[in-house]
Amino acid sequence: NVQRSFLEDISAMRAFRLIAFGSFPLYIALFVPAVISGSISLGDIVAYQQVHGPILFSAAGVIGAIVFFIGYMILLNEYPFVILKAKADVIEGPYMEYAAKWRALVYIMRGFLMFTLATLFSVLFLGVPPSIFTWGILVNILVAVLFPMLMASFSAFAPIFTFKQFYPVTFGATILGVVALLAAFI
Repeated sequence: NVQRSFLEDISAMRAFRLIAFGSFPLYIALFVPAVISGSISLGDIVAYQQVHGPILFSAAGVIGAIVFFIGYMILLNEYPFVILKAKADVIEGPYMEYAAKWRALVYIMRGFLMFTLATLFSVLFLGVPPSIFTWGILVNILVAVLFPMLMASFSAFAPIFTFKQFYPVTFGATILGVVALLAAFI
């Protein structure tokens, strides 16, 4: 009658909680430009911003950008939202060496996610689509460089959240995203 607990279960539950609760702020922030422009088409959102200016410079855009950045940090599992890694992950010994090839693939995928989210931000909030043959690609690259720098600066001074702190902060960011959506409707 003893309940068994496996380390894989604990790790899987941490990952599920991070994905389930941490994704809400980012998803809500993605809707702010769609509500302001009146369309979910990326082409329409960019065309709206060509006429009216970047969504980032509106009140709803600023709040949405802050919520997007919080969601960016949560999805990348960065401090203070680093609940996916246990403290024991620092000392892994030979398992780390045997899994080095696969760990490298994880870091490459993380780099792709960082660039993709930064490019999505520049499209949705700045109205600059990624095109290699225009000067607009420099804006995408600049955002892709600035986001990790901002994330590193924020992470350096932020405490590590526990589950008891992670949920209220994520809920607060989600509420802030809802406020941005309400401001977008006005």
